[in-house]
Amino acid sequence: MKKTVIINRAVPGSGKTTITKCILKALEEKNISSAIHSTDEYFMENGKYVFDVKKLKDFHDQNLVEFNASLDKKVNVVICDNTNLLPWQSEPYTNLARKYDYQIIFISLDPRDLEKHVLAQQVTIEKPDAHSVSREVLKEMIFEYHLFDSLLDKNSPIDSEKHFHYYWDDEICKKISTGKLAKHFDSDFVIKILPTEYKDFQRTIGQKVLALLKDKK
Repeated sequence: MKKTVIINRAVPGSGKTTITKCILKALEEKNISSAIHSTDEYFMENGKYVFDVKKLKDFHDQNLVEFNASLDKKVNVVICDNTNLLPWQSEPYTNLARKYDYQIIFISLDPRDLEKHVLAQQVTIEKPDAHSVSREVLKEMIFEYHLFDSLLDKNSPIDSEKHFHYYWDDEICKKISTGKLAKHFDSDFVIKILPTEYKDFQRTIGQKVLALLKDKK
C-alpha cells in the first residue's frame, strides 16, 4: 500500500467534512491507520468556533507541526483538512509529503451557490460549531477557488495576469502578492467533486481512495 497524503480543497460549506468522514470510515474498515489535521480545530472553544485572525499564522504553524509528526510516525493516510484554495496554502503540506515519500491526492469540491454557503455557515442550535464566515469572505473564496482551479492540472498554463504567488503578512493579517507567478498544485491524483455529484461521492469516495492506495509497483 502506498502511503498517502490527502489535501482537501474547498470553500467552507462545500461538505468536505462529510466527505472526509466517508474516507475515514472506509480506511477504518480496512484497518488502515489515518490522521486528520485541520487548522480550524485550534479555533474551537467549548464546542464553538471562535475565529481570531491574529492567531491564524500560529495555528497554521502548529497544524503543520502536527501534520509533520504524523508523517514521521509513518501513518498510512494523513489528511490536511484546510481550505487550500491557492497553491501557496497547500505547498507546505505537499512539500512535507514529498520529503517523506507520500503520494498526494487532492480532493477538490466545487463551490455551490453563494447563498447555500452562507446558509451553511450560520450558527444554529443544531450547528453550534458553524464558522459564521461572512458573505463577503465566502464570495471572495469562491472567486479564488475558480481563479486557481486550473492549476490543479500541471499541463494548464499559468496566467501571468492573474495567477500570482502570495504570502501571509502577520502585521496587517492579510495575504500579500509577492509579484511572482504562482505554481501548480503538487499532486499525483485529483478527485473533483461537483455539487451535482456530491451525494453519489458520499457512497463512492471511500472506494475511490482505497483504489489509489494500492501500490502498483
